[in-house]
Amino acid sequence: MNTVSFDVAIIGGGLAGSLLARQLRIAMPSLTIGVFEKRAETSYKVGESTVEIATNYFLRRLNLSAYLYEHQLPKNGLRFFFDDEEKSTDLWNMSEIGGVAFPYHPAFQIDRARMEADLLNMNQKNGINVYREARVENIHLGTPSKSQTRHSFDVQQAHNQNFHGQARWIIDASGRSSLLARQLHLRLPESGHTLGSIWGRFRHVTNIDTVGPDTFRKRIRYTSRRLATCHFCYSGYWIWVIPLGEGVTSVGVVLDRSVHWEDTLRKEEGFLAFLRKHAAVWSLLKNAELIDIGSLGSLSYGTQQYLSSHGWGLTGEAAAFTDPFYSPGSDFIALENDFLTDLIQRDLQEESEERLQQIASLYNDYMCFRYEASMRLYRNLYSLLGSYPLLKLKWQLDFPLYYHLWLSQYMQDLHLQEDFLRTQLSEQDLILNALSNFSLLFTRLDTHMRANGTYFHSNQHQFTNALEGVNWVEQVGTPQGLHQELKRLNQIFNSSRQSAFNLLPSRSDIEQIQPSLSLSQFLTPHPLVESIA
Repeated sequence: MNTVSFDVAIIGGGLAGSLLARQLRIAMPSLTIGVFEKRAETSYKVGESTVEIATNYFLRRLNLSAYLYEHQLPKNGLRFFFDDEEKSTDLWNMSEIGGVAFPYHPAFQIDRARMEADLLNMNQKNGINVYREARVENIHLGTPSKSQTRHSFDVQQAHNQNFHGQARWIIDASGRSSLLARQLHLRLPESGHTLGSIWGRFRHVTNIDTVGPDTFRKRIRYTSRRLATCHFCYSGYWIWVIPLGEGVTSVGVVLDRSVHWEDTLRKEEGFLAFLRKHAAVWSLLKNAELIDIGSLGSLSYGTQQYLSSHGWGLTGEAAAFTDPFYSPGSDFIALENDFLTDLIQRDLQEESEERLQQIASLYNDYMCFRYEASMRLYRNLYSLLGSYPLLKLKWQLDFPLYYHLWLSQYMQDLHLQEDFLRTQLSEQDLILNALSNFSLLFTRLDTHMRANGTYFHSNQHQFTNALEGVNWVEQVGTPQGLHQELKRLNQIFNSSRQSAFNLLPSRSDIEQIQPSLSLSQFLTPHPLVESIA
């Protein structure tokens, strides 16, 4: 069997692996890179909605601006709709959270199959060795030495074109197959957040921009709802509607398995029957044709380790997955690929093993922090999704924090600065405490509103501009002084706290409220309200 050597071998030619290959080619043009994709052709995958970190990565790091605008769809933000208890509200009478113009910071709706195929072709033209119908087996991780060929593996190709591979770096981008991650027993189950999902692609879905009275379109200044990621929100689950271009629309549901899951939903008849129960959703689908269907019985999981200074790493769903709400998946790819590229570059520049271990440890710890911060947006909170005032409250905390903390950091490349990461990790418990404090407040409000019969009261005829209260989006990604950063963070926290109290019918339901709290009171384990009667 022939032996072929690579600087970097990437297992998987999906989104994460192909993006990493492109990034490595741009950063280090002389690298010998192999991408091994087990399928002959790319296939339909969910995860089509990108948000701002991922898009900044696509445009700024990978020079994909022209490609995305010419071959994929620009995304008009996230949009949320709310129904009555019987799921019978007309679409145009639903309460809604959404933008009234295209976002200042761009994002895209991507057809994963087309984009992955295009990336494989682009990579091949750029001199990357792309192997299709190629299965990687018998991975052997070598010693921690800096040998050019420290790892080995076998490649089984169609037509018996098999060979033995060697590589200085081996990257697992194999998706949920997680070949290397499973071999190293890295997977961490997410027992506290059990979700399942069913989805399908449809043709001839009714264009949401054409339904209802003109007042429905006028209230968002005639911008396009069809190009948004539309969420139809219910207690314990949500339904997405995402355009993919070329007349195809992705529709799926994510459910809390402990409350709503039935295996019959994974069949075409059960899936369509479920969607038919939702009048507004079905009004878009009643004349549509279902092309295909897919499902996953379990979504969320973590990993013990993302990368190693000894020449291996994980990216995309081979590493971890949090939750599809807010579409964070490709954001994690951006971070993981940036860290892998930097570590590979350091290794090839002959940095010492001690330095590589220090940097790898920082990157691992930061990714674990980001995973946990993301999970605290979701755990135990699916119950409140179906209430307009509750999700509005959550959105008006989560969205400003995403822009102020995570997006702004990424756009300035602060995550690639060692001192910044050390500071972030020293303060991670403070951010996690704040997220937990608000999560507890939201769940108590959920319980209170259900007990008082007000959970569904505002689910019709209300509208909130998604940017309400956020008048600083143009400053995102520009350096801010520490005082300004902390001041804005405190404003975000206090605004959310005050909005939460405004949902209560009278102040007698809670203890005496201070008009505002100091930042330290949000960042330490501190109930934001002791009791809600």
